[in-house]
Amino acid sequence: MKIENYKCFSLTKKEKFKPEEFIKGRLERTDYVLKSFKAIKPEELNVYVSNLKEKFSEVVGNYEFNINVFNWDSIRKDLVVLPNFPDFEKLVFLFVCKTINLPENYVNEQGEIETIYFDLRKTSERISYYLVRTLVDIYGKEEGTELYKQIAPNIIKEYISKAEREKPKDVSEEPIDPKTVKIHDFKKNSTEAWCKVGLADFTSCIIDDYKVVYRFDSCLTPEALKEFNDPDIAYLASCYLADIPEFNEGRTIHLRRTQTLHHAKFCDEFYWNNDVHPDAEQPDIEFIENMGKDLEE
Repeated sequence: MKIENYKCFSLTKKEKFKPEEFIKGRLERTDYVLKSFKAIKPEELNVYVSNLKEKFSEVVGNYEFNINVFNWDSIRKDLVVLPNFPDFEKLVFLFVCKTINLPENYVNEQGEIETIYFDLRKTSERISYYLVRTLVDIYGKEEGTELYKQIAPNIIKEYISKAEREKPKDVSEEPIDPKTVKIHDFKKNSTEAWCKVGLADFTSCIIDDYKVVYRFDSCLTPEALKEFNDPDIAYLASCYLADIPEFNEGRTIHLRRTQTLHHAKFCDEFYWNNDVHPDAEQPDIEFIENMGKDLEE
């Protein structure tokens, strides 16, 4: 068993990104929700979009950005429902540009630029928050929450479908025996990625070659939504997707949590190779709460 502490949480660390790709991703996430909502309540789509427009308009205000500096054929390539509502589509676009503080003189030919990673995270989480909050505002908390819980699995399916479409066709890979996949590389890659962007202060504990548990004492995700003082909806809009069965489908390394920072003083994340340890037992929450504390003394 190996325990390590990481102090990486930062609101100021910067990250390189391509604005057009980021904008496309946020519009696609919005489209996934609209597409799924339309399948459930087709006759009420206009009402939903109208209420969303009000919410985004409040935030966007008088902000403007030249929409024509981007390649909209590329951005709209996979959008299904959103282009039918061009006013709302533009509002989401402006919301993204405003929240990531896109330089007003930016042009698409510049390609990759650098910005504060927390602004990127805040943009993504808040779009999702408004999509869920609006459902609750229209239908009430019980029905609105249930509606989003019906939508959430479809969001995961859309991301899986997108990954399949974008997978290189000319790369042939030898199939990997899932039982040979150890947790070390997963932990190394995750830790490096989280620390690079300042995602969190966290502690890890490798239990064996196929299991690792984390305690997150801070995280940019709840930080991005805390000013709404709306933990139930904030959780649904962000972390909930990883807590439903569809998230683990087709994966070798599975994830399970018992609590998040939206409602508790720490978040626990347990990852394990499910082919080696089918439905592995979650470490005790008291153990997770205390692990690594002696290293801080």
